[in-house]
Amino acid sequence: MKLTYTCLFVLFSVSFSFASTISGYIFDKSANEQLVGATVTLAPGNFKASSMLNGKYQVNNVTPGSYRIKVSFIGYRPIDTTLVVSAGSDIRLNFYMVSANSSLNEVVVTAKSNKESDQYSKRAEQRANNVMNIVSANSIAISPDITVANVMARVSGVSVERGNTGDGQFAIIRGMDPRYNTTLINGVKIPSPDNKQRYVPLDIFPSDLIERIEVSKSLTPDMEGDASGGVINMVMKTAPDQLRIEGNLGAGYSQLFSMRPFQGFNNSTVNSKSPAEILGIGVPAAISDFPYQNLITSSTKTPVNSNFSLTVGDRFLNKKLGVIFSGSYQNTYAGNNTSRLVENATLGPAHGPDAEMTQVFPDYLNRQYSSLTNRLGLVSNIDYKFNKDNSISLFGIYAQLNENRVRITDDLLLGNYSYHGYTGGFQESYETQTRKQLQSIYSAILHGDNKLADSFTANWSVAFSQAKQELPDMATFETTQQISPNTSGTATSLTYGPLAVRPESRQWSHNTDKDISGYLNLKYDTKINDHKTLFLLGGMVRHKTRDNFDNTYHLNAPPDQDSTYQKYVSIPASKFAFIPTSDAVGNAASNAGVYTFTENVEAGYAGAKYFINDRFDVLFGLRVESTSQVYDSSLPATIAGKTANISYLDFLPSLNAKYGLSKNQALRLSYFRSILRPGFSDLIPYLDNTGFGQDNFPTQGNPALQHSVIDNFDFRYEVFPSGLDQFMVGAFYKNIANPIEYALVQTNFSADLTLSPYNFGTAHNYGVEMVFRKFFGDVGVSGNYTYTHSLINSTKEFDYNDPADNTFHKTFVNQPRPLQGQAAHIGNVSLLYKNTKNGLDAQLAFVYTGERINTLSLYKDLDNWERPTLNLDFSAQKEFSQHYIIYIKVNNLLNTPYRLVVKQQNKAYSGDNKLPIQDSPNYATIENDKFYSRYLLGFRFKF
Repeated sequence: MKLTYTCLFVLFSVSFSFASTISGYIFDKSANEQLVGATVTLAPGNFKASSMLNGKYQVNNVTPGSYRIKVSFIGYRPIDTTLVVSAGSDIRLNFYMVSANSSLNEVVVTAKSNKESDQYSKRAEQRANNVMNIVSANSIAISPDITVANVMARVSGVSVERGNTGDGQFAIIRGMDPRYNTTLINGVKIPSPDNKQRYVPLDIFPSDLIERIEVSKSLTPDMEGDASGGVINMVMKTAPDQLRIEGNLGAGYSQLFSMRPFQGFNNSTVNSKSPAEILGIGVPAAISDFPYQNLITSSTKTPVNSNFSLTVGDRFLNKKLGVIFSGSYQNTYAGNNTSRLVENATLGPAHGPDAEMTQVFPDYLNRQYSSLTNRLGLVSNIDYKFNKDNSISLFGIYAQLNENRVRITDDLLLGNYSYHGYTGGFQESYETQTRKQLQSIYSAILHGDNKLADSFTANWSVAFSQAKQELPDMATFETTQQISPNTSGTATSLTYGPLAVRPESRQWSHNTDKDISGYLNLKYDTKINDHKTLFLLGGMVRHKTRDNFDNTYHLNAPPDQDSTYQKYVSIPASKFAFIPTSDAVGNAASNAGVYTFTENVEAGYAGAKYFINDRFDVLFGLRVESTSQVYDSSLPATIAGKTANISYLDFLPSLNAKYGLSKNQALRLSYFRSILRPGFSDLIPYLDNTGFGQDNFPTQGNPALQHSVIDNFDFRYEVFPSGLDQFMVGAFYKNIANPIEYALVQTNFSADLTLSPYNFGTAHNYGVEMVFRKFFGDVGVSGNYTYTHSLINSTKEFDYNDPADNTFHKTFVNQPRPLQGQAAHIGNVSLLYKNTKNGLDAQLAFVYTGERINTLSLYKDLDNWERPTLNLDFSAQKEFSQHYIIYIKVNNLLNTPYRLVVKQQNKAYSGDNKLPIQDSPNYATIENDKFYSRYLLGFRFKF
């Protein structure tokens, strides 16, 4: 229906006529959310404007007269009306648009909001029952990120652990190790393909499958209790209200491989099963069962990265039936150059009780990683709406990440002489390791929403999920040669001996994790003393089974007939034998890495949400969780930890209060108790050499480990002004009983170190968070900052010789420190540009992560610390005809390195016996990784 607006303005001077301005905001009528990119046109004339990031539009220099004004936006009914403009007038006019799919049919949801928009995410944060941050699909699309893990680095209070390609893998929320987080898909917990831990590697998920990412930092009674850091809920794309077709294709490259070749291998030659799985455990293998072909590497210069995605969805049967399919494939060449000083397990004493023990570095490693990753994601969802109160959906997802990795290592055994100003070496070894890693996650979820009575509703889910990882035939080939300096002290020349073949190792490992889960949530809406009250009741059950297999073979290199060693000619020409012959059976028969693990979790909860008044509501309740675990390994019966039966019961109260200061401002206060269940390999004494962190140390479980109990407190002030602007500031505190952290322990009298988990008494973790977003027309700035402080005590060894009588003293001291992986300062700042008229978006994103402990040392003051990092990424896109987009994404513009240090005076920083990679006299650098920039250019379409 047309409306006529007549605007009159009395001029302060009758001598002149002035051009007019028409401005205002454009809203979604149902959700009352500002719409970004709506078009306003005036006829006659060439007057046109688009709504900006805050929903505001402005048409300038409009001459007096009568105009026809039209407002249009994809997915909404156009507005068509008339307007009379007087001379020099300043007209304020808001428009409220209605979804094109609104209908009187009771089956259709009227004026459905776009759940992928920034506006929807902002309103969802505002209306949430708990403390939450949400990232929309729209924000993800225009960001520099193509995986969920990298997206997480931009969320308030979140940092990420990165793998050997520099990409994020695991999220650290509020300084809590990834083990304290839970990952959900559409509200259902999923298992992890990781061979050690429960937490899910987020780099397995392509970001273009996502509708939004919800990060909950406080729990409500209906949420599972093992999430003390936070809950990461990936909400996948759902069926649209009308036909939707969109896709993406892109290509790029990694700068690293324009500087050196990419090293690859033929993974088709890899045996998927170990000889023990084919022949039987305990049956000797033959040398011919270990082909050499997967150890032959080849070089490629500047290989091309590529990615593709496609989404198709629509509704049928009078909008009752919704169907969507979304698929994504990414092919990425990445890697890094690593320099590493190997730490010795045993150290000499300090020179007195007030001196410090000095770390010793017997080896210097130079490593080149080359990884080809294939990332595949497939999502489908079918939903049927019987009526506005009853619906059912079937959702399925398959995510896969395959990595073919080559690691080339140059290992220099350091000596006691100087060469060219640095410590020289006595022996140099060259290692080639090839690894094929296959990870996958599959989940099927049947979900229903039902209205049982006028005030009684239910939602339920039944889910089957499976996660797998395979590491078939991780092969290592090594050669070595002796180095002789021409003199002791300061050498001027070196003599290299012949290359000798070293023993070879071949390892097979795989694990499968299966979940069968059921959820039921009941809600009853009523009033108590004329105050609205919502009663909550429900529960869940999960049956989890995990099996793990690990088998390693050691192949010795017999010497040549005329020598004490085997001279290296080539990999195919190298000869191996089982010496002793018992090595031919591998170690599966007595390996704790061959195990089965069963876990049953049963939970029930009751709670209520009570509305004290229109501004103040409280959600409170009690959750009870029962955990029962049984595992059995292949260890001999005489070894502690071969098998175990573990059970415990936890009572988990929670409270979330929200007080609205105004329509756009609120205060939140929450308390909840949560738990941390140890990971599978945390408990089983399984020595795993497949690589942890940066491939530096093996890991081994601890059967005595206890589960952790955490009390969590949160407070937040939040304000949501007009448009996409927002501001939040809050504080949190966590008291952690029996925190679990990994520490280095010495496994034997040689210089071998192993990472093992331990409980460390009681820890305290607290901090403040701030989130802001502000737009000034087409330009905006958004960001967040988190300060986190934690305190925990570790027992450290401190040895010294008393200078008075030269007596040796071995002592153990308590040393306070922050939680492992917790950075005191985390910050994100993004400079944004969005011109809806020209269809141009750009983002320059900074991510700062402060220093944090990476690895705990046996000894006082010798923990490994990550140096602070500042990452800079850039993205931009240009839209054409509302259907086509060209984009560019650039990651790691500053070539930010990953560096590990020991915080002690660096005695090897200068002098004739300097150590490599040292950049400060105030700390000893033990690792320096360089990843270099990555570039991607692509094209998107949407209809």
